[in-house]
Amino acid sequence: MVPLVDGDALQAASLASVLPTTMSSTIYQWPSGVSAFHETSAGSSLVMTGGSPYVQWGFRVERIQQWLVTLEQVIGNEANTGNRHDLEELYFSLKTAHAQHIKEHEAVVTDAPSADDLQAYLTAYTAAMGQEVAR
Repeated sequence: MVPLVDGDALQAASLASVLPTTMSSTIYQWPSGVSAFHETSAGSSLVMTGGSPYVQWGFRVERIQQWLVTLEQVIGNEANTGNRHDLEELYFSLKTAHAQHIKEHEAVVTDAPSADDLQAYLTAYTAAMGQEVAR
């Protein structure tokens, strides 16, 4: 008989197996406020900047493109000025994220170590973008 495992415990165990074990934090005190970074073997994350909490997160390019179209359609119809302002901020944040992706994509294309690497990347990128459009 297999013992039952609590779902939360199983999820925690699964997360523990993929989370980096080497961690440290760096905190800077500036006249404008505190900035904090959390560093792991996977990289560094900005947690607070100038005294304001900050989050870094990844989104699929397909979703960003869809959200931009949706926001373009609804912003002008929003009667509440505060809500419209928030939607506009979200729109321009996503627009900036999309532009950053394009810039990074172009850098990968420009800086590919070899023609074979470039071809592999472009093939995978084109296939992924095609799959996203088909969804």
